[in-house]
Amino acid sequence: MRSSDRASEEELPPALVTGVEWGVFLRWFSDVWHPGQHVAIIGPTGGGKTNLAVQIMALRKYVLALDAKGGDSTLLLSGYQRIPDWPPRPRYWWQRNHIREGIAEGKPARLIVGKVPERMDDFPALFKTLKKTMEGAFAEGGWTVYCDELQLMADMGNLDKEVERLLIAARDRNISVVTSYQAPAWVPTAASRQAVWVILYRTRDRDVVDKLARIIGRPTEEVEAALQAIPDWYVIVAGRDPFAPLVISHAPRLG
Repeated sequence: MRSSDRASEEELPPALVTGVEWGVFLRWFSDVWHPGQHVAIIGPTGGGKTNLAVQIMALRKYVLALDAKGGDSTLLLSGYQRIPDWPPRPRYWWQRNHIREGIAEGKPARLIVGKVPERMDDFPALFKTLKKTMEGAFAEGGWTVYCDELQLMADMGNLDKEVERLLIAARDRNISVVTSYQAPAWVPTAASRQAVWVILYRTRDRDVVDKLARIIGRPTEEVEAALQAIPDWYVIVAGRDPFAPLVISHAPRLG
């Protein structure tokens, strides 16, 4: 953040929590969230995780949002183009591939991947598409990949190994993975351990707080006290520097 928004980190005591409005937060996060760094967003269903994820991913030029729920209403508000399969290709063979041509020209590409299932029987094909997308993103590098409701991908889609590989090996390929889920115990351990940034909604689950406090190097009591003090819909953002302040902000609703 700019010095006019808050004191420098060197002047702040370790346990200090600083609250900022969303525009200030995004300016700061655009400076500190580097390519290859992962973000873990942890909170309850309906708490606003996808809404927040879409707005921080606006900071990135090339985004793949893996729609494991099949037609997520918040992702639809993002304005991203939906592609039914990977790799992105025109609908008909005689059409130009605007997505690839745009990337070659340096234009942004923010995509939702996967068809919207019409029946439960359609989900295996969706998860197969998401698997191909992760493999393609890893091979190409440079993408920011959003894994929405990661527990669905890991359990229902059996994609835990693919997600873990992307999380562990992606940094050398300038791939950032943004994951959202309800509890660290429900998803591959790499989702939390490999995250440089943890964004946490208010929770009374002591196990969740304890696990995440250890990951970011903070006392459990400090994180728990901060979480209990924030209003609904607000989040605490913590990096791996245990001496930096915990940042509190609130993402406005899309649409």
